[in-house]
Amino acid sequence: MAPVIVSVNLTTLRAKWEGRIKKHKDRQKRERERQEKSALARINEEWTLLIECRKRAIRNYCALRTDLVNGEVRVGPNHLSSSRTTQQVGYGNFILPKQKNDITIEEKSFIFELSGLQWQELPDSLRDLTYLREWHIQKTSIQVIPAFIEMFQDLIVLDLSRNCIEELPAAIGKLTKLKELNVSFNKLTSVPPDLGNCENLEKLNVSNNMELSGLPFELRDLQNLTLLDLSSNQFPSIPICVLRMSALECLDLSGNKLKDLPQDLDRLDNLQTLFLQKNKMTYLPQILCKMVNLRMLVVSGDDITSLPSSLLTDPNLKYVDLRETPLDSIEDEMLAELLGDDDDREQFEKEFMQMYFEDLKVRDLTPSYTTKVSLSLQL
Repeated sequence: MAPVIVSVNLTTLRAKWEGRIKKHKDRQKRERERQEKSALARINEEWTLLIECRKRAIRNYCALRTDLVNGEVRVGPNHLSSSRTTQQVGYGNFILPKQKNDITIEEKSFIFELSGLQWQELPDSLRDLTYLREWHIQKTSIQVIPAFIEMFQDLIVLDLSRNCIEELPAAIGKLTKLKELNVSFNKLTSVPPDLGNCENLEKLNVSNNMELSGLPFELRDLQNLTLLDLSSNQFPSIPICVLRMSALECLDLSGNKLKDLPQDLDRLDNLQTLFLQKNKMTYLPQILCKMVNLRMLVVSGDDITSLPSSLLTDPNLKYVDLRETPLDSIEDEMLAELLGDDDDREQFEKEFMQMYFEDLKVRDLTPSYTTKVSLSLQL
């Protein structure tokens, strides 16, 4: 049988392949453009939301300051006076704590409020008011909390934020009914082990003490604690006692010196929100993927070079990577006038970010990252 010779026109074949390659490259180009437009749109949407949140926070802050400066606060006879007549004092001495404006007169009689830099120590007459359930002592020059605090066995809320407190008394461990303790924006360098005896404590805020770098192991006994704020301190690692707080739902470790996370972090099996931004981490461990109840993870990823891919694909987890934020460069004359010192600004920014994250919680989708490119889009 004679051989069959097949003749092929290479020019035609080459033209077909070049046509297919061109179509393939065109499709790839269109897909890249579509993805870029989609990503930029989502970035723009995120920063638009951030700026709206910031404007809303400024309005709320302005309204709060106006109410406090222009309004009168009536202090009942239980506050610093043994007389039966109601005293009237100015904003400089006493303020009502946030979200307390709708409480009844009867409830007010169990609340003590004190504010003003002229106060360097607690008034002696406070000793006789052991029936109080709440202390709100803010923005004073007080450095020492006296040991007689142990007599206030009915205290449920103890707000000592924004003072000059250098040390908490061991007697604070006698307050077994205490549910909320706020000692943020002070000068603490340590926390007494006795605090671990406050077994009913649910919320603990020791943020912005700047030199605080550790917690005593005895705090492991706080088995009802659901919220712990350790932000803006000097923690080089997560304290061991924190990993024993089994009821913890929200943990804020932002603004510290963390370089890595412990491999047994999944012991916190009820943890839902974890804030890690403004630390020194370069990677995120695989253990985060095993925390099935974790719903929001916030980092600042300029230095993070390695992370589990499942963090970005888990439909139940909102992974927020806060990179260089243009909000830091947005000047607002009204805000600059309202915020008199660094502590005020720090507090405002913290409340603003909390508002932003609360908005994120109710949204279906959250971009995995945002970058400074959005600034040019916004402007």
